[in-house]
Amino acid sequence: MILTMLGVNGPYPSVKGACSGYLLTSDSGRTKVLIDCGSGVLGRLLNECTVRDLNAVILSHLHFDHMSDMLPMNYLLQAAGVESLMVVCPKTPDKVRRILEDGALDLYPTADMMIGEMKVEFLRVSHPVETYAVRVFCDGKMFVYTADTNECDALALFAGGADLLLADAGLLRDDWTIKKPHMTPGMCARLARECGAKTLVLTHINPSYNSEAVLDEAVMDFPDAIVARAGIRISI
Repeated sequence: MILTMLGVNGPYPSVKGACSGYLLTSDSGRTKVLIDCGSGVLGRLLNECTVRDLNAVILSHLHFDHMSDMLPMNYLLQAAGVESLMVVCPKTPDKVRRILEDGALDLYPTADMMIGEMKVEFLRVSHPVETYAVRVFCDGKMFVYTADTNECDALALFAGGADLLLADAGLLRDDWTIKKPHMTPGMCARLARECGAKTLVLTHINPSYNSEAVLDEAVMDFPDAIVARAGIRISI
């Protein structure tokens, strides 16, 4: 599999940046799944493929920094003559989900399934709205995306043996409390170490943070951690 970082910021984009959006492509190129589609992601997606190339979109949750570009996506699908695009997303919040119900977006419930060559599984995590971590098996590898979450005991088991763990490092240590909606880089690193991940990529980077400060908090527990950057591709 190949993971392409389209957007890596949250809860708002950096200058010339984009919020959460990740394109996962099978080695054969026959299966392409977009995971999250926040502000600024759609234009970057079109540098990689057309909307006709997508097998599905998975939305980990319905906060705007993870799904807002699905609204202009609908216009693009109409312009491209695409009648239906599979979108896997939570049922709540109701108000936001209803925005997605019109047009060419074919909404599916969040449930374990096959999408092309990819076996996709989900885990409910700890965030203020209904949110799911995503696990994908394909090409003999395993990819895990924590989505937005604070501490979640089940994540280490869910991510066990991940070839690549893409983890929410939305808060630096001094800004974190148990009531906040994100993990710290250090928490991501300890999760990666506990679950035996081969590669750790830190994402959902707040634009007010310095990337070096984010990395510094992680490398104490996972020396080879990487801070996500829009545009990079990683072979899993």
